[in-house]
Amino acid sequence: MLATGTHLMRSGELEADLTRLLPYGPPYLPELVAAKREAEHGAAPRVAGVADDVARMTAALEAAREGSALPERAAAADALHDLVVRTRLAARP
Repeated sequence: MLATGTHLMRSGELEADLTRLLPYGPPYLPELVAAKREAEHGAAPRVAGVADDVARMTAALEAAREGSALPERAAAADALHDLVVRTRLAARP
């Protein structure tokens, strides 16, 4: 999530595929993604040094947010909310 957020703040584009966000993640990200895929719904593998990487990536995300040209709130948030509510109400049995 930290890599995705940093990429979003810097580029304005949402990319959820971690394999495309390697520059924003720790060096072991490819192995972590592969291990998680193999376990699918199991627990993520434990990796030494994660706390330091989380702190570093959190700082990078905060710095990207400070320098981001993205607005604080999406312009279409109200319209999206209305769409979701209408869709949910229409799907009721």
